[in-house]
Amino acid sequence: MKKKNYLFYPVSRIRLSIIAFLGMTLSLSSCYNSDDIQGNLYTFTDKNMGQYIESDTTLSEFNKLMDKTLVKGLLNAFGAYTCFAPSNQAMREFYKVKGKKSIEDFPADSLKLIAYDHLINGAVVMSNYFPNGRLSYTTMSNRYITVSIPGTGDVFINKTSKLLSKDVEVHNGVIQKIDHVLDPVRSGLADVVSKDSTFTLFYKALVATGLVDSMYKTVDEKYHLTASDITTLDSAVNTSIASERHAPTTRRFGYTLLMESNQTMNKYGITDLESLKKYAANVYDNIYPEDAGITDPTNRANSLNRFVAYHMINKELSYSKFIKDYDTQHMSKVVDMYEYIETMCPNTLIEVMLNRKNGEYNLFNRSSETGNCVRIVTSNYDNDASNGVYHEVDQMLVYSNDVMGELSSKRLRFDFASLFPELTNNNMRGRASNNTLPYRNALPSGYLDRLKCTDQTVVCYGSAFDKYMDFEGDEFFIAVQNGKLYDFTVTTPPVPAGTYEIRFGYQSNGKRGVAQFYVDGVPTGVPVNLNNVGSNPAIGYVVPGSNQADPLGYENDKMMRNRGYMKGPASFKAVDASWYSGNSARYNGSNLRKILGIYSFQQCENHKITVKGLSGGQFQIDFIEFVPTNAIEGEDIN
Repeated sequence: MKKKNYLFYPVSRIRLSIIAFLGMTLSLSSCYNSDDIQGNLYTFTDKNMGQYIESDTTLSEFNKLMDKTLVKGLLNAFGAYTCFAPSNQAMREFYKVKGKKSIEDFPADSLKLIAYDHLINGAVVMSNYFPNGRLSYTTMSNRYITVSIPGTGDVFINKTSKLLSKDVEVHNGVIQKIDHVLDPVRSGLADVVSKDSTFTLFYKALVATGLVDSMYKTVDEKYHLTASDITTLDSAVNTSIASERHAPTTRRFGYTLLMESNQTMNKYGITDLESLKKYAANVYDNIYPEDAGITDPTNRANSLNRFVAYHMINKELSYSKFIKDYDTQHMSKVVDMYEYIETMCPNTLIEVMLNRKNGEYNLFNRSSETGNCVRIVTSNYDNDASNGVYHEVDQMLVYSNDVMGELSSKRLRFDFASLFPELTNNNMRGRASNNTLPYRNALPSGYLDRLKCTDQTVVCYGSAFDKYMDFEGDEFFIAVQNGKLYDFTVTTPPVPAGTYEIRFGYQSNGKRGVAQFYVDGVPTGVPVNLNNVGSNPAIGYVVPGSNQADPLGYENDKMMRNRGYMKGPASFKAVDASWYSGNSARYNGSNLRKILGIYSFQQCENHKITVKGLSGGQFQIDFIEFVPTNAIEGEDIN
């Protein structure tokens, strides 16, 4: 039987309901030919997963684990599961490593955690979906699975466990057989780094600055949702569009460290903590001369403190989560992509570039003049911890005058979702919807630290979906209870000093209502009727190419700007045109940018944008732009 090109089966789950999963295959092209794995062929059985594991004599030890933890009952129920099942030999080797003789010697709570480490609930992940990096789904123990494909024909799970037999399809999922038990690190990020001899110099600086204590959080223990809370949230976002709706049951924290190895630091003359302090002072005392006299490394204005903090991010960013996972099919494959990430060094950003010319991504702080940039070392990335991940970088990562000059001279477009670490840390952003329904997350008030809203305001995030015509494929919309008005304030990432035109990108669909905007507490002008589509005389949109006297639409662009609007960018489109037509957002009259005004900022800092609903309806936002006024004249249409 020839194996079909299965991708994966995401399962639609509405909170407080149990939905039976019916196996449907997606016949899609594969970016990795899983038939190369040791020549093993695809297998199908009509048994449930628990029944299959019980019947397979090569998995008898794993079966004991499933029995003892009572997990087998779950695997014999309706649902959608992926199981990474270790062989008998793998289980016995694991016992020895842990100083045990058999599964009977383990405490019950440890056994359940081990079982959950091997199971994904809610998706059937076939091997031809395996990336060279992390899967987008977490295990039942809330840990990520990392896949390594070194090009030798072998596939490794979590770097050490070899895939023995792939894609054993059962009635309610798929089993991937492996030769080592998955045993993820249980320690926090700081503790894991402390034991890695590659980064002892950087770790000493972490300790000296006290920033090592900034990465200890794992889960927000104060966050709880009742059944009533979930019902209220689901009701508020219950639009006419069918969708998967999820109120998050947890609020996890996560961190990322980008670090130079001892060897790399040595190339820059850094051999101990004192020489690292001198290096940091040479960089940061030039940018912040008023703080040059601060010698206490625990002071956030100290140069060493700034150096270390610039390597720290309060999002858990695996190798693909910096930018690659947002390069959906919505994005033009000839236009370079940029992501801007706020670091834990106050008022600083890292620019991440995806270069279309050579297909390279994760280019940090690339110089437009020289092309020089910092890269992640591809032999040392996605190092896992219980609350984060760390990567080695190939040269010194600093927020220099050159970096600040680059950021202050170009358009800064922030996908709205990029503003919120919670979306990344709780596996929402970068997670694709299935091909038929949007995957929406209804977020209660207070879930997002940098978005403050009234109790009747419900924030909903929609993951990338083919029918959206959105930048990076995802979107935010604000919903309210019947008869109520939304009111929210978002804190933007830091923007370098300068004079900027501020815009926000959105889709008008006749359901948006009227809103008043404020920047740093000051009204941006008269209220905006967001129901108006581009063809409304107040906006004056004309489809490019429809006027022979203005074939590219540039004269129409000028007229729209005079009215405070712009066309959507030409750099993204709807993959499925059943909701929004046009070759790109520029060619769709409901995809617009509203110019909020021109603002001068005396220093690099965060800003607040407030939106108050003045009539009924939703509010939708896709992205925010800060464009230096001296860059507007030469700005492209992308």
